[in-house]
Amino acid sequence: MTDALPDLARRDLLVTGATLVDVFTQTTYPGWFTVADGRFVEVEAGSPTPSDLAGLTVAARRDLGGAFVQPGMLDVHMHVESSLVTPRRFAEAALPHGTTTILQDPHEVANVQGAEGVRRMIRAARGLPQRVYAAISSCVPATSPDIETPNAALGAEDVTALAAEPEVMALGEVMDFQGLVHGDTKLRAIVAAARRAGLGVEGHVPSLTGVELSRYVAHGIRSDHTLATPAKLREELRKGLWVMLQEKSLTPDVVAAVVALPDRSRVLLITDDVVPNRLVDGHLSRVVALAIEAGWPALDAVASATLRPATYLGLADLGAVAPGARADFLVTDALCAYPPREVHVDGRLVAEAGRVVVAVPAPAVDWGPATALASGNVAAEALGFGGPERHHGRHHVTARVIEVNQVNSFTTLRERQVELVDGVPTDPDLALACVIPRARLAAEGEGYRPTVCLVAGTGLEAGGYASSFAHDSHNVFLFGRDRALMKAALERVAEVGGGMAFTTGRDTALLPLPIAGLLSDAPVPEVAARFDALEGALRDAGMSVKTPVLLLTLLPLSVSPDYKVTDLGVVDVQARRVLSPEVIGR
Repeated sequence: MTDALPDLARRDLLVTGATLVDVFTQTTYPGWFTVADGRFVEVEAGSPTPSDLAGLTVAARRDLGGAFVQPGMLDVHMHVESSLVTPRRFAEAALPHGTTTILQDPHEVANVQGAEGVRRMIRAARGLPQRVYAAISSCVPATSPDIETPNAALGAEDVTALAAEPEVMALGEVMDFQGLVHGDTKLRAIVAAARRAGLGVEGHVPSLTGVELSRYVAHGIRSDHTLATPAKLREELRKGLWVMLQEKSLTPDVVAAVVALPDRSRVLLITDDVVPNRLVDGHLSRVVALAIEAGWPALDAVASATLRPATYLGLADLGAVAPGARADFLVTDALCAYPPREVHVDGRLVAEAGRVVVAVPAPAVDWGPATALASGNVAAEALGFGGPERHHGRHHVTARVIEVNQVNSFTTLRERQVELVDGVPTDPDLALACVIPRARLAAEGEGYRPTVCLVAGTGLEAGGYASSFAHDSHNVFLFGRDRALMKAALERVAEVGGGMAFTTGRDTALLPLPIAGLLSDAPVPEVAARFDALEGALRDAGMSVKTPVLLLTLLPLSVSPDYKVTDLGVVDVQARRVLSPEVIGR
């Protein structure tokens, strides 16, 4: 890439017979364009005349025969790690779907490896054919140590140092919204350091409204990407936020509210998280298509995935097919017909017919030491509910039970009378769940007894699950109906240095994630196949929720409403307090 002015006489590419998608006026028109040194030069309606090309030396000419040309898409709020692969594998998979630029927040690796993890993710994205910018993860740990045991921490001094990396553009989502509003000194210092460094500050506002939302935004927060409603959308726009809509927010009522706005210039489409089996079939392109299906005008939806996110990031030379802009563009057979026929970055063809056609290098990144996990210090007997006295025989207890729903990660809490046999609930609706800090699994022989919680509503009938990918601290999460099988799943994860495993005793589905216990460097289709096998095994064992693996990665997320599981017990997210899983004295 170059910032030099275009050569007066040389053009690398002349494209004619195009139907150009103009995201400024939201129109399409037949036209032609040229590219020199990675940038558009002439962008014109109709066909070039001899006088238009007089004196120009053109290296290559293309006639698209009426095919559409739209800007490359920018995903400005996303986490590469949610796809469970390294940046180069992500680029291989996302580029063919038309995502030419991303702003990654390496929040997951940061929560395991701290500032060095952020640097590793930045280095791992250098030299790729996809344009990759970075945000510094703001909430590491996501909450305070009195809610869960963290694996890493980032402070204001880390933000200042990381801001010097050339790819860094923002401070990642400030998820501890209650902490910022109520004066958490560490978090205020982190935000202040980001603003001194000239970084944008991204938000995460699932529930604030009224004066508390105003106080949160007043710290310089620029955006929100959490689950939207029409009323929330309007209030956040009114208070100056950029509203980012991901797939789960594209409900008919939200899209209708967007369409009714007189000005949609601060409404963006983003992915946030895309699991590997869905990355095979689409990326930001899927979000655009779903928005259109829900009633969003097509050209306006394209603008919310191209021009508007570029404007949000201050990248005036991206997001449009216009003179002087970087020549990132897609060729499609019809308007918004995805996947694109071709994907170009800086005027170079990088993907065609759903496949990357250029080399995607493997940057020389030292990912650090192998993840040290052991299973021998946690006995199967210790995975029962309640104290050791509950782990043998029949008992009746009053328990705080986390209840899930079938469609998303929102949870409620209810006190229930529960019968236990050898520490396992007899009610088939209840499953055991616990979090084990990574540090407790770093060596054998400690005899660690985790705090076990109960979860209702998943439908799981049998088996045991373990994962070292467990938002956001990424300690090891265990879940199941059988203590011995939960232990067996833990053993499989420990053997491969991190990953996800589910076992029924007869069969085991395993997804190794050896890089920080979070990522694989295998190609996305291979990771997706293992992910599908894992999800299929959970469904076969009775799990009825919409996305079983995603739910299990989010049950330990202590900033996600309203009740979650950590190593310390049941977390009341809104009140920021830990509750004992068993109600003693009743």
